[in-house]
Amino acid sequence: MQSSTSSSSAAALQVNPIPSEYNILPLPLLPSNASWLRLGCALTSRLRSFLSKPSIALIERGPDETDHPLVVNPLAAPQLAQTDLVVNYQTSPQPQLDNRQLNNFAGRLLSGSSAANYGAWIRAPASDYDWWADQVGNARWSYKELLPYMRRTESHYNSEGDAEQHGFQGPIHTTSGRPYPLREPVHNAFLQVGFRDIPDLNAGDALGVAPWTENWKDGARQHSSKVFDLSDVQIITGAVVSRVILNDDKLAIGIETLHGRRLRARREVIISCGAHKTPQLLMLSGIGPTDQLEKNGIQQLVESPAVGRNHFDHIALHQAWKLKDPERGLALGSPAFSKPEYMLGFPVEWVATDAVPSAMIKAALNEDTKSQQEVVLESHPNLMPSCAHLGLLIAYAPLNLGGDYDVPLDGSHVSSGVLLYKPTSRGRITLASADPQSEPIVDPRCYSTLADKEMLRVGVRKMGQIMETAAALDFIEGETVPKGMPVLTSSASDKDIDDRVRAYSEVWHHSAGTARMGRDIQNAVVDAELRVHGAKNLRVADASVFPGPISATPQATVYAIAELAAEMIAQDAL
Repeated sequence: MQSSTSSSSAAALQVNPIPSEYNILPLPLLPSNASWLRLGCALTSRLRSFLSKPSIALIERGPDETDHPLVVNPLAAPQLAQTDLVVNYQTSPQPQLDNRQLNNFAGRLLSGSSAANYGAWIRAPASDYDWWADQVGNARWSYKELLPYMRRTESHYNSEGDAEQHGFQGPIHTTSGRPYPLREPVHNAFLQVGFRDIPDLNAGDALGVAPWTENWKDGARQHSSKVFDLSDVQIITGAVVSRVILNDDKLAIGIETLHGRRLRARREVIISCGAHKTPQLLMLSGIGPTDQLEKNGIQQLVESPAVGRNHFDHIALHQAWKLKDPERGLALGSPAFSKPEYMLGFPVEWVATDAVPSAMIKAALNEDTKSQQEVVLESHPNLMPSCAHLGLLIAYAPLNLGGDYDVPLDGSHVSSGVLLYKPTSRGRITLASADPQSEPIVDPRCYSTLADKEMLRVGVRKMGQIMETAAALDFIEGETVPKGMPVLTSSASDKDIDDRVRAYSEVWHHSAGTARMGRDIQNAVVDAELRVHGAKNLRVADASVFPGPISATPQATVYAIAELAAEMIAQDAL
């Protein structure tokens, strides 16, 4: 699905012109276009609460659809993706995936992708954040230092939960433990292949099987513009930001919209557009690699070679499994799968996190870097002792199976997903043109390294083991495979797994890393305080700043970034 953006944005701008009194704004000013997990609303809300006399403008490319029925409904994400409220940053053809173009959905409305995602609320293991802090040379990004901001965001579902790990007064309410008919059999299947049982996936130690956690409340989505206070904020919807304006001193002094209207910022401009649009906006503003700016006729103001590079996403393989007794009402689509609580969230109860043997990964990493004559260090993030490389889950409905691999939504099937949490493949975001209404070129290069193949093969075989346990065979008849493909068992060959991945894998729309955080402008776009290298009064605050992949869905981490960013910006404003 490819969404058109030009006509809707232009029309909205005509209907909602920027008031003349906002031509000069005593900052901060937040340009906020469509993205995967944009945090403009959360950051803005927290910032206004920190400042005694806030004057903030939030610019949004899409409309305000806070109470749209498809936005509110926890099971409506697939239908929402077929509307103009979601944009598809479809990838360029991927040679390593049978030349397929992968879908990359992101919200194009106030709240961004928090209004369009599946609601998973998963923190990464503590070691991921500690590696992040080491990479950027600043302890504030360690798990210990980031934890207060994670707690600040949430109201934990268990009032008797660990207060050191969880918050109970935040705007985002989490939920877990909704019982489905296959709750115990699925849990036992994970345990029978050796996963340890952990009560809380979001407490810093993720290896094992744990209850699935979401951020729904009473069966309704809690997206950012709904739960964060935006009073006293000037919200301008339907406006496409064409560039950030830098003066001769490389100072960000405001933004320009598609039709030439300008808004000035007396303090800072904060870009919060997500991993696809943030690098595009930086390059349109003259901040980026020389080759991209010259090719598109854009004057280079700041040479920043890392802009758009380091793109990564969580690639996954989904499989469908036929139920033995579907009339029992075990999956979505069955008339007997009818309890009201089943409709209150994504039909998943358990998620497992697994590690791949480090010797296997190191051998593959060495093979991948042989041509560059690089030495793989023991400090590589995928070789950390506590590294979680894979996520595995079973859903009581067919997940997005990819291509022509389709099964009916009639309660006859469940599905499984194996996510590659720690990919080593890196892609790039580049410009299609200098037109801000055009979408960027997304080339993720997923599954292009031997290390990624080795890790995902382990995960697919582990899922085969799970489905071969006595617990699973009690309710599973077997795998329903795509036409012409063999069943993938615990002993499937590398070729059979690779063939399936090439033909049917999908990404989970977790794009990140394209304005990565780091110590210098040659290798990173922003510093540890989110300030753009080479520019002044300009920051980025979204998933594009991730220095590397995390072993989790990104939502909880992105909200923590918003909390910390607002505090840093407010402190600098004092």
